[in-house]
Amino acid sequence: MPQAASGQLPAGFDAAGFLKAAKLNFIRLQAANDSGRLEEIREFMTDELFEELKNGIGGQQQTDVAALEADLLEVTTEGGRHWASVHFSGQIREAPGAAPAGFEEVWNLVKPADGSSGWLLAGIQQMH
Repeated sequence: MPQAASGQLPAGFDAAGFLKAAKLNFIRLQAANDSGRLEEIREFMTDELFEELKNGIGGQQQTDVAALEADLLEVTTEGGRHWASVHFSGQIREAPGAAPAGFEEVWNLVKPADGSSGWLLAGIQQMH
């Protein structure tokens, strides 16, 4: 059974599938942010995080993800919710022709334990 950095994962948790989906959502969210597609971005986030970030979304930028790694740091269950923390790192290019720059951040995701919805982004911590 795969382990998160902090110990055992919950029974039946598909860490590889979760990380694959997390990486795809990272790329999709970058594209939606670049073109200012607010409704698509809202689908990825909790209402609280969306309200906090919505004014900084868009601006017709282009973010190319040159390299992306994802590591599962932790999965816990508290108060009827599952929480997961994913450490993303890699290289992104934020302007055409620019050299890729390194980035590192942790995404905190939440999902109701009853399965009534999927994983939503609840917070982002920049590591640099």
